[in-house]
Amino acid sequence: MFDEFEIELETNNPLIGKLNYITRLKELLKEIYKNYQLMIKNKIIVSKTENKIRDILVDDYLSKNIKNYTFEKEIDNNLGRVDIFIQESISNEEAEFIIECKLLNNKNINGKDGLNGKYITNGIQRFLTEHYYLENAFNTNIMIGFIVEKIDIISNIEAINRLSEKIFKNMVEIIQPIKLDDKFIYKSSYQTGKPQKNFELYHLMMDFSKNITITTK
Repeated sequence: MFDEFEIELETNNPLIGKLNYITRLKELLKEIYKNYQLMIKNKIIVSKTENKIRDILVDDYLSKNIKNYTFEKEIDNNLGRVDIFIQESISNEEAEFIIECKLLNNKNINGKDGLNGKYITNGIQRFLTEHYYLENAFNTNIMIGFIVEKIDIISNIEAINRLSEKIFKNMVEIIQPIKLDDKFIYKSSYQTGKPQKNFELYHLMMDFSKNITITTK
């Protein structure tokens, strides 16, 4: 499936190395999204529980349907435990990716205490502070929003962007707010200081609002 990317990450040329990494990452994101679409097509019922949605996605779909990658859950990483740790094994230098998952709903979308606020403080911010950390120096990672109540995705992303400006004010420079980068794939970029570092995050929004079970047990 990924034969065209069997070129090694070129560590002697950081720019080419990062371009190869981003190419792999975006192709992987497309495959992940296809598996989410398969879950919807299969009418898989889920609860409003982040880990339960993630477990079905990883165990029943990603691990079974995406070749040349391993998917692990709740892996210790630096100061925390990442939701999904991915390792690629089609090149001599294995690319690694981290995904942090967060629930999203239609409650208090403009408030720091709502799920949009948690998407920022317990998700985006943990990458910017290197609470979660990969040693490849590309500073590029992934967030997935599990939407569990009916919302307009574009309007909610705009709400997350506005809230990010408030939360990160005077701490983080938002180079690019979350916006569409490719089909179904969103991207944002940030700069932190002392020492100055640039970070990129790719986002997938997965709408499970029509697939929620009545009970959450």
